[in-house]
Amino acid sequence: MNIERLSLDQLRVFAQVADSGSFLAAAKALSRAQSAVSYAIATLEGQLDVPLFDRSGYRPRLTDAGLALLADARQVLDHVDALQVRANSHARGQELEVALAVDVFFPTECLVHLLRRFRDAFPAVTVRLEIEALGAVAERVLDGRAMLGILGTLPTTPPNLLRIMLPSVRVVAVVAPTHALAQVQGRVSDRLLSQQTQLVLSDRSELTARQDFSVHSRLTWRMSDLGTKHALLRAGMGWGNMPLHVVRDDLAAGRLVSIATSHHPPQGSDLPVQCVYKPDHRAGPALSWWLDTLAQMETLAVPMA
Repeated sequence: MNIERLSLDQLRVFAQVADSGSFLAAAKALSRAQSAVSYAIATLEGQLDVPLFDRSGYRPRLTDAGLALLADARQVLDHVDALQVRANSHARGQELEVALAVDVFFPTECLVHLLRRFRDAFPAVTVRLEIEALGAVAERVLDGRAMLGILGTLPTTPPNLLRIMLPSVRVVAVVAPTHALAQVQGRVSDRLLSQQTQLVLSDRSELTARQDFSVHSRLTWRMSDLGTKHALLRAGMGWGNMPLHVVRDDLAAGRLVSIATSHHPPQGSDLPVQCVYKPDHRAGPALSWWLDTLAQMETLAVPMA
């Protein structure tokens, strides 16, 4: 066996014969003589030291070994094609990767919609996505781990970042219907809030470490995951602020209730959302797409298909 002398052309001929069902059909598809196709397959079989096709019938049929090796051949060809596409894109000045940091309060459906559009526009560009809270998003941009960030839960913007204002996210204070605060008529006083456990997102960044945002209780449970906070709220373990798009179904079904506070009316309040990026970051076509697309957004709602 001498696989070091294998060529991509041989693998393409192998895959084409398997797809076409005959050497003649493969030759037509490849615009080659049938003898050239037959020779390429015979040479490949000799190098692999295994028969790829059974030629005893009217049409060549893949052997068991041929069927197994065909999957490997296709994988090699797919990787080479992807390499070629990415190399061509890089030669045109297009980024190979876009790194994004997105606030945990940003609507997932909207993010998926944007990523789908981006993939359609830049199929060869890979995406590295981090979902963070509070100062961690801005920190990722400042230290270069992300080219672009979408801030939500951080109320201030670092002065050395440029920003694009986006549509806001509605935030509501919620508790389980069995929670003591759910029994309060009218607005819940700050004194009552401070006596109940507040569930808050923890800050994993050094940028805003040891700073509290929207914390109004002496007793807090802190977590970095919004899904965990959501589950604990539904379990009646405390009260907390949540994006309306996450808890809308729970409010409608009575699994959670909104409470009025001095910080949020019962219908909630709007949280500013902004895109941030470094002024000295050279934007290629892919990053420019994100900046232009976000600047044109008028709503975070996903359009109906």
